Amino acid sequence: MSYPRTAFYLALTLAAQLLCGALLWVARTSQGVAAADTLPLIVLVLVGLLFVGGTYTLSRSLDSQPRAKAFVWVGTLAVNVLAAWLSPTPFAFVIAPLVAIFAGEAYRVFGRHAPMLAAMTIYIVCTLLANFTFDSFLALPVYGQLSVGTLFFGVTFTQRDRVHRFGKGRAYAMIAVAALTNLALSAYLGIPLRFLLAGFLAIIIAEAADTEVYGRFIARRWLTRVATSNAVSIPLDSVTFTVIAFAGTLSVAAMSEIVFADILAKTVVGLLAAARIVRRERVSAATAS
Repeated sequence: MSYPRTAFYLALTLAAQLLCGALLWVARTSQGVAAADTLPLIVLVLVGLLFVGGTYTLSRSLDSQPRAKAFVWVGTLAVNVLAAWLSPTPFAFVIAPLVAIFAGEAYRVFGRHAPMLAAMTIYIVCTLLANFTFDSFLALPVYGQLSVGTLFFGVTFTQRDRVHRFGKGRAYAMIAVAALTNLALSAYLGIPLRFLLAGFLAIIIAEAADTEVYGRFIARRWLTRVATSNAVSIPLDSVTFTVIAFAGTLSVAAMSEIVFADILAKTVVGLLAAARIVRRERVSAATAS
């Protein structure tokens, strides 16, 4: 049994619970859309789906050891239930790791399409969670107001670039589904129409620009394509959303702080996500060989 993989699998599922706890803190301290004393069930499910790429990949890596895989499954479920029971946060937060575990197994039925669908799922889920937390802000130490939603949006750029590998048409289909699901969730949560429009246009404009730029550098190394396309789409997304959502209600200085923090955070998160993806794919390639 591979103990590092087992530990990482367990860490991923526990991270889902920790993220729920962080979002609960945001909900209880926010004055915006996310403000609440608890998290909606749909948010717990979305958090679980956010980890489907990792649980799917790690599950596959244990296929050659069925007994060890069963032990990891049972052990991970037990530890997560115990952690939820001992935690001061609601026991319902155990739903997130359970969704991550079972979704990782369920995606196996898609065969060779599973990695693409996992990347699409993570992309769409990140846009949904970003819109759920878009008007909850954290003050940066020196300069800038960071929207919590930015931390989720930063992941979308790299996930979208992964989907580009499977064709431009599929990338546009994913963007369309993301836009429609965001409209549905926003209507369900009662987000004002102005913010719906800001989120919808930011996704369409920035993602379309990113897709086109990525396509023009398709012959280059993947990291080069990601860095080039993100250099265009991240500022475009940040400026588009901030201006449409907050012009007239916030000063230019305040919006400048939001845009600065937005670009900084999305770039950092995107680079971290890209590094993790490269490392994971190298591990998968080494396992396959």
